[in-house]
Amino acid sequence: MSLETAGARLKKIRQERGLSLEDIQKKTKIHLNILRAIEGDSISNLSPIYLKGFIKIYCGCLGLDAGDFIGRPEEREQPKPALNAAVGKPIGSRIEKKPSYIKGASVKLGSLKPHFNFKKAALVLAAVVIVFFGMRLVRFILSRPHKNPGKAHLVSPAVSAPKPGVKTAKFGQDLASGFTLGIFARGKSWISVKIDGKTVFHGVLARGRSETWKVFEKAELSLGNAGAVELQVNDQRFNNLGRNGQPLKNVLINKEGLKISR
Repeated sequence: MSLETAGARLKKIRQERGLSLEDIQKKTKIHLNILRAIEGDSISNLSPIYLKGFIKIYCGCLGLDAGDFIGRPEEREQPKPALNAAVGKPIGSRIEKKPSYIKGASVKLGSLKPHFNFKKAALVLAAVVIVFFGMRLVRFILSRPHKNPGKAHLVSPAVSAPKPGVKTAKFGQDLASGFTLGIFARGKSWISVKIDGKTVFHGVLARGRSETWKVFEKAELSLGNAGAVELQVNDQRFNNLGRNGQPLKNVLINKEGLKISR
């Protein structure tokens, strides 16, 4: 049934059932002007989709089969083009062939799946490197000699080995014009000091006390407690002259260095 005669038939059936357009409007909520246009087959500016939808609602209100007024779906369905049996596409349509190199590439890429977890392997490698260099750093730090700035320990002369019972130390500076000798008592000690042949101190130096003299040629010392005394020649310090309670009678300091005879 064509759309041009559907409106007239709907109007006839409505009138036969004693219904007014207002009754249809209340039930369908379709505007009266649209209902009048449908019955008068005078709709020209409305989309066919909306028109069919209104007719279906109208038919539903009257208890009619909308297919008798707007046509069955199978009647409106356009025939589908025949398909190409080889590729499943309509006959006459353009068939795009996939380049062979793309197919080959997809196969190769699929075969490159990782056989193990690269992220975990990288973390393990990083941990090994950190441990390795950390151990080397610790060894380097432990192998460095521990230096005490401002203090110098007694050492043997580089030119010859000391005689038995004699302990010597070289100065790291030129003392030709003399030097300053300082004595500091870390503990109570008896001390005798002779500077350039003259006795300048003879007695007990209390703990925490210090004495300083200017020396031009040599200084001769005797110590009652070598472990409690520190010597300083200019800015070079000597703090291991002997053991606690050990007496030293022959300590000589001159421009050659420091010598302790035992």
